[in-house]
Amino acid sequence: AVASFPCSPKTMAAPASPVFDGDVVPRIVAVIPARGGSVSVPRKNIKILQGRPLIDWVIQAAEYSGIFDEVWVSTDDDEIHMIAKKCGAKVHRRSPHTATNTASTESALVDFVKAHPNYDVLCLVQATSPLITPLDFQKGWDAMRRAKADSLVTCVRAHRFLWSVDKRSGVARAVNYDPAKRPRRQDWDGELIENGAFYFTTKEVMEREECRLGGRVALHEMEEHTFAELDSPTDWQIVANMAMIHGFWPPGSVKPEGTDESPGSAEVTILADSKLGLAAAAGLGMGVGLGVAGVAGLLPAAP
Repeated sequence: AVASFPCSPKTMAAPASPVFDGDVVPRIVAVIPARGGSVSVPRKNIKILQGRPLIDWVIQAAEYSGIFDEVWVSTDDDEIHMIAKKCGAKVHRRSPHTATNTASTESALVDFVKAHPNYDVLCLVQATSPLITPLDFQKGWDAMRRAKADSLVTCVRAHRFLWSVDKRSGVARAVNYDPAKRPRRQDWDGELIENGAFYFTTKEVMEREECRLGGRVALHEMEEHTFAELDSPTDWQIVANMAMIHGFWPPGSVKPEGTDESPGSAEVTILADSKLGLAAAAGLGMGVGLGVAGVAGLLPAAP
């Protein structure tokens, strides 16, 4: 038995060329690691989330941002390969040793750049962060460029009191506040916590460090709802509900019935005072009005 899935392909041929300050336009390449052997949620990277394969959410956000020369999915899996291409991404077949349960994401990045060295800046995008919008990529790159940084990390701000416990004594202590002077939320900036959505890394840092972060690091602060896990069926339902409101829906795509309009679809044109916004807007003007009918693909029936 087979089923179809509605990816969200763009009607434009390609995103607009990135436009930045300065004489040199860097070649920015996005890579989305997506191995086939997910443990917590089987086949997670292509599991359907609100009518779309999980990887489609980040592929479309990256493509519509207008800042990437290429968007790749790095996988060891034939089915993910097929679906990624139908969703509009290029596909890199990663080495098996980078797709094991113990392999690091960095090993997949090193494997990718050895095969595709034509880049100036690499953007690692996590498929398990479906609430990224095109504006996040735009603002993240803008923050890295303005800071003249070598890499960038994404974070969310959380007002949480952290504790630790000594393993030998069992004594607990506050890590980030004084219990005798408990701050009010409005009087405290909170903590910036890495959410793992995406990372920018210059070629120099990647070649030298073989790490997603290094050198001078910039930070892009994202909305608190992007600090979401996808490690259980419960997580999946929570994120699915948030995706209807906060996820990016490409222009012309059809949302499941009974939902409100998503603010994410409009965000791509916001950054009004930046050339980044002009680049994305130019891309969206290339025939998006035709709408999205969906792409017929093949998925195995549930066991």
